[in-house]
Amino acid sequence: MKRDIQNVDDDIVRKKRIIEQMLYSDEDIVEALDNPDIDPSCPEDLVYTNIYPCVRIPGTQDVSKNFICFTVDDRETMPNNPVMKSQYIQFVVFVHKDHIETKYGMARHDLIGYLIRDIFNLSNALGPQMELQSNREGVTDTDYHTRTLRFELIADNS
Repeated sequence: MKRDIQNVDDDIVRKKRIIEQMLYSDEDIVEALDNPDIDPSCPEDLVYTNIYPCVRIPGTQDVSKNFICFTVDDRETMPNNPVMKSQYIQFVVFVHKDHIETKYGMARHDLIGYLIRDIFNLSNALGPQMELQSNREGVTDTDYHTRTLRFELIADNS
């Protein structure tokens, strides 16, 4: 590409890159995702294997896996201040039914949801403070249990 894609001036792309790094850099997240095929010295290999910067619904696969998917969405400009906008950061955790049990006395999707809350709620990692707006459990019509966490932050409307 002719453009310097590593230095894109887009707050959504920048925030997604920060979120990716925060997730794969957290040892507890890496352990909770439970992927024995990932070399612990290369946790960035979880990106596009177990961590996705978009929401995807796992399809049929030979080996069951656990996933963290996330989105960053501009919601709206602030009505009284068009220089600022509201953004949603949404995480969707997918845990295969064969991996739901953990040694910690809680379901894996709840464990990963807790870890995400602990890392991001009231954090300034993406600039303005993120605040948890919702935390919901669900299932897919396949073999996955889910937990969806939605955070909101107020950011510059660049």
